Amino acid sequence: MDKKNRIKIGAIASICLLIIVLGCSPDEQNSGTVQSRDRTFVETTVSPATKPISAPTHSVGEVISISQNNLNLQFTVNSTKVHPGKGVIQPNKGNQWVVVDTTIVNQGQQPQTFSVVSFDVIDGNNNTYEVALLASALEDIETPTGEISPGDQRQGQLVFEVPEDTSNLKLLFQPNPIECEEKSTAAKGLDCQPIVVKL
Repeated sequence: MDKKNRIKIGAIASICLLIIVLGCSPDEQNSGTVQSRDRTFVETTVSPATKPISAPTHSVGEVISISQNNLNLQFTVNSTKVHPGKGVIQPNKGNQWVVVDTTIVNQGQQPQTFSVVSFDVIDGNNNTYEVALLASALEDIETPTGEISPGDQRQGQLVFEVPEDTSNLKLLFQPNPIECEEKSTAAKGLDCQPIVVKL
């Protein structure tokens, strides 16, 4: 699935999940989508990586400068933790939610917009995991995505659902997901290697 379709599907899924989780009474929630022990679940989005990532690997706490074409950013993974979920908002059985706290600073002259499709994590077996959209309904999770004006920054949390025994996680940040899908722009002057941070 290409990045443009993921953006559309992600937005629709987020709205639907928020309506289901926040708009239903407890009785309605208990008869909702897929459930177990009064907890609401959604399917984990995971796919095998096509090939190992060859980009340099950065560390948690490292300030990473990104300067290419119209981008002038600083990107930092501040910390990581495991989130237990709350109430009906839980990861699937056997999985856990890994929260990645990040900061993006726009040092350029143009507003920049980022969405969840800019971020994935991979594990030691090169399986890829997308942002867990259900977790965005948690009151203590604030996404770092959206528009960032020149000179401003945005700090927030990205949540990924991974198996509990997963190890060697790395965050992938792709600042230009749409442009890098288009061969004409990716062919010249655009670095489409993701930023890789070992979690």
